[in-house]
Amino acid sequence: MSLTIVYNTCGLSGRDNSDFYIKNIRSILNQDLENKRVVFSGHHIPPKVFEKVINEFGREITYCLTKGRLAVNQSFNHSILKSVENYGESDGYMYVASDVTFSEDSKALSKLYERTKNPENGIISPEIDKDNGYYWWFNFDQTENLWDVFGRDKDFVVPLGATANMHCKIFSNKIFKEYGRVLPDVFVSYCTETIFSFLAASVQQRFIIANDVTFQHANHVPGPGHHGLDGQTLSYGAAWDRLFPGTPRTISEIISDPKASASGLGYEEWAPPFIEKGECPADKPHLMHDPDKFDESGYSLNNDLRDFIKENFFLKQNVLDYNKIENIFF
Repeated sequence: MSLTIVYNTCGLSGRDNSDFYIKNIRSILNQDLENKRVVFSGHHIPPKVFEKVINEFGREITYCLTKGRLAVNQSFNHSILKSVENYGESDGYMYVASDVTFSEDSKALSKLYERTKNPENGIISPEIDKDNGYYWWFNFDQTENLWDVFGRDKDFVVPLGATANMHCKIFSNKIFKEYGRVLPDVFVSYCTETIFSFLAASVQQRFIIANDVTFQHANHVPGPGHHGLDGQTLSYGAAWDRLFPGTPRTISEIISDPKASASGLGYEEWAPPFIEKGECPADKPHLMHDPDKFDESGYSLNNDLRDFIKENFFLKQNVLDYNKIENIFF
């Protein structure tokens, strides 16, 4: 039983974020979950910044350093693949953005990890205090709290077609084994999260937000063209539907494929009400899912959804060969 935690950083901005990295990684290590492995995923990290990090943590954590032109989806997946190659599979794989600080409750991570033992849980998220995206996906005022609207008596099961911003998530080993990776890696900017509820449902699992764990997201750090400490758009720039170079089809082409709707897939289902209000471009690509393609638990009725996601939202080896990514892992 174990949890692999990947702390994701990118040094392309040139800023020295080492103090933030150290503070946030220390908040992970302060958690009382014993059987955890923390991987510092550093993409183009300046040597002086990395020197401060390794001087602070030494052998307490593992390091995966990459170059080339990657977005966070690819660097995160690569760090997981290298960790599995060197240490074996885990019960779950946790994405942590560089601007997320764990709770001062030392049992918070254990609470999340316990939920991996329920085979129904495919994606497990803490509550994120800022920039959680609920306004877009659940259409309530940004000043309102998820639990005020839906109640805190139990974990919140994210409905099909809805989601929450990625910041921090545990993905099940079942998702990893079914897809060979965790994050849909055609994306190099926004929109990854729109696939999450379907990623879980395709393997008969669900996406939940824990009702008793809150992590902090420091989304106030200034910088052009991105959010937070490092951003998710530094390699390719910010765009709704920008995909990894060499991806054979555009998003519009993928979701207009008859097999997409036939599989039950939805995409960016928040868009219609915002288009109607004039707060979103009218040509924003979106697709409403077909609820008849799922059972009463919200699970896909067959493998069509899994196969469509695997074919269209995960990169083929001839587009990106993870074995050829320039890296140092130790």
